Amino acid sequence: MRKRTVLIVDDQEINRAFLGKVLEAEYSLLYAENGHVALKCLREHANIISAIFLDIIMPDMDGYEFLREMKADRRIANIPVIVSSQLIEETDEVQALALGAQDFIAKPYKPVIIRQRLSNIIQLREQSAIVNSMQCDYLTGLYNKEFFCRQVEMVLGENPSIKYDLVFIGIERFKLINDAYGIKKGDEVLKYVADAISEFSVGRKICARFYADNFFAFGEHATYTNDFLKPFIDKIKECPVKMGIKVHCGVLENIDTSTEIARLCDLAKMAGDMNRGKYNDYFTLYSEELKTRMKNEQFILSSMHSALEQGQFQVYYQPKYDLHANAVAGAEALVRWINPEKGVMPAGEFIPIFEKNGFITELDKYVWECTCKSLRRWMDEGQPALSISINMSRADIYNPSILPFLLEITNKYRIPIQCLHLEITESAYTENPEQIIEAVHKFREAGFIVEMDDFGTGYSSLNMLSGMPIDILKLDMRFIQKEAEKASGRGIISFIISLAKWMGLVVIAEGVETEDQIEILRSMDCNYVQGYYYAKPMATEEFEHFLKESRTIEIPVGKQITNQNNICKHQRISRPENGKVMLIVDDVTINRMTLATFFEEDYLIVEKDDGLDAWEYLDKHYEKVEVVMLDLLMPVMDGFELLQKIRQDRRMKDLPVIITSQGDLGAEQKTLEMQANDYIVKPYDQYKVYQRVYNVVGNYRYQSMIAKDK
Repeated sequence: MRKRTVLIVDDQEINRAFLGKVLEAEYSLLYAENGHVALKCLREHANIISAIFLDIIMPDMDGYEFLREMKADRRIANIPVIVSSQLIEETDEVQALALGAQDFIAKPYKPVIIRQRLSNIIQLREQSAIVNSMQCDYLTGLYNKEFFCRQVEMVLGENPSIKYDLVFIGIERFKLINDAYGIKKGDEVLKYVADAISEFSVGRKICARFYADNFFAFGEHATYTNDFLKPFIDKIKECPVKMGIKVHCGVLENIDTSTEIARLCDLAKMAGDMNRGKYNDYFTLYSEELKTRMKNEQFILSSMHSALEQGQFQVYYQPKYDLHANAVAGAEALVRWINPEKGVMPAGEFIPIFEKNGFITELDKYVWECTCKSLRRWMDEGQPALSISINMSRADIYNPSILPFLLEITNKYRIPIQCLHLEITESAYTENPEQIIEAVHKFREAGFIVEMDDFGTGYSSLNMLSGMPIDILKLDMRFIQKEAEKASGRGIISFIISLAKWMGLVVIAEGVETEDQIEILRSMDCNYVQGYYYAKPMATEEFEHFLKESRTIEIPVGKQITNQNNICKHQRISRPENGKVMLIVDDVTINRMTLATFFEEDYLIVEKDDGLDAWEYLDKHYEKVEVVMLDLLMPVMDGFELLQKIRQDRRMKDLPVIITSQGDLGAEQKTLEMQANDYIVKPYDQYKVYQRVYNVVGNYRYQSMIAKDK
């Protein structure tokens, strides 16, 4: 069992030595000769120090000042302190205890008493820590949800006549912080915000972190204004993250003590969500407008099952168009709720509620079956098979019963499986990419075509896009329009469309409403569109009539490719018109030949058998080279030295270099630290090699295009 650690703080060496002799058998010991040294030691080793022996009378910083500094630092304030002194007065003991000391021992020391007192306070602290861990969020130290609600309920019960407020605080784009800087930095941001909330709320609030970036504070009523919150907002802005931190706040004033605490928290969060993106207003008050929204939500929740049974949910279809053929190229199935009392209810009002309470899967199954039934009828009437996109929620994707259900209804209505396209929003991929990619792979393996909806509205990177199992990319027209207005935006959008095609994806622009937008898309070689410019969503009967008068065409989405060689052909890099070179550097002939065979259709291949020859070639022809495939172990000049020379040369410091070597973890780490773009292990797997090169070169071309636009 690991020994607990005790810090001994005393300016007298003889005292430190005596205490050390008394405690060394049972404890690991750290020593400090004054308060300054002790504070430094304490902050460096706070996670292992179990208790402190502190002399009161010391030069530079005495024990009282040390206790004040400890008390002000949240990270170390709870470490127990036993104070000792030669000259003891009652006032000394009272003052030390008031400053946070747990015990007071007079000199000269008595070993038995020292050991027992120390054991007592350490055990007490550890027992308190166990209780605290059940009450508090492990990361920030604030209360957890359960204990917060109990504390608030207790305060309300004890003081029913006092007015209280509940405040919600959330961090804007917190997921992006995690994606950009990593989970560790994200945790640091959470702790920083928690400290800022605690500091601003001291003496007035009970504070909690429920989950992720959701914080709450409860306390007596205050008058909330921007000026009142400005010190807190300014503190948040000082958070040491380059992208800057913004919070959105919701305030529930004079809370109703008869309402469940968890429900009150939901209301405060609802107000906070309304504050997202508002940089001039630091908070949003829960209001009558939000009350109306709540009533509407309650109506939706109480009516949804009967609405489904009574057929109030109807399937509408919005056509997709082929710009070049000027023909209908499929459609998207959309749900409309037509209520006898309220008329047509916007999907934006009920879909988020259904996603939250789980009813969305029941509704989706209803829409999918209606769609298959209509497809069967149209085909029986002589219409050519038409591809219809159906929307899938996150709940659907993770539900293991959904794939069997889809296969069941396509078999039941004898629908060609490629006619049913599964449409998944971009945000679903960015929330949990690994898990969702694994789930979506199963749909594609079953033969379904998968579309990514709303690309451009979230935070997907092009690198992430390359690993996503999709067949069709749907670009949001708002994103296209917004980017096209920027100096470099049109080039970036054009590149994304080209990149998607290069990846073997079909691109559809949705939300197209004007002739100007059509012209933008034509100039970017986007072939397919969907939007009000051509047709609005139509009820089933209206769409059937529309189909009979329209020419239809099939979107040429490739069948799912399982053969690796076919995949490589499907995703050819395409040799640049200016004859770009792949430089393969390896002293083993068979390795060079293998890579050359893989890429001979895409590049002019130049082979070199040692680093020096390769460097001499690069020195003269670096502008022609688009990627270097570099082995590490070679005579004359090895791969490490060549990589270093490339990165130090300003002409080619950004040139893509992919290391090709044996599976040596140390070599891989070293080369990546030296700014190699990727590392491929021998023996080569053709598909994996092609995919790695494809990712690296795609990113290089993208960055080059941005640089030119600038």
